[in-house]
Amino acid sequence: MTGTLERRGLRYVLLIFLVGCTRAERAEPAVAAQLSPARALTYQSACAECHARAGTGAPAAGDAAAWTARRAQGFGVLLAHTVNGYRGMPPLGACGACSEADLRALVAYVAGLEEGAQ
Repeated sequence: MTGTLERRGLRYVLLIFLVGCTRAERAEPAVAAQLSPARALTYQSACAECHARAGTGAPAAGDAAAWTARRAQGFGVLLAHTVNGYRGMPPLGACGACSEADLRALVAYVAGLEEGAQ
């Protein structure tokens, strides 16, 4: 009888594990890039002035509808627009102290891209 209970218990544990794995795969959408505390300060000082204020002409960070067509151009185009300037955005997005890694992280964050999508 003990062997039967152990097998039955093992089956339940296996079933719970498999159901949990299946749910996790379906329920978890792609996670947009997150910023480190230092980069969050950079976002606030360089990017938010335009990307967090209405009426500037810049697409707002987190506005999926505003970024859909822009994201379709590819990360390279978005990064080039940031580095070279584009329309009203100054070169380097007004962050002359930003490294390439900083700019990549900030572009991914503002555009709502997955981390590592670059």
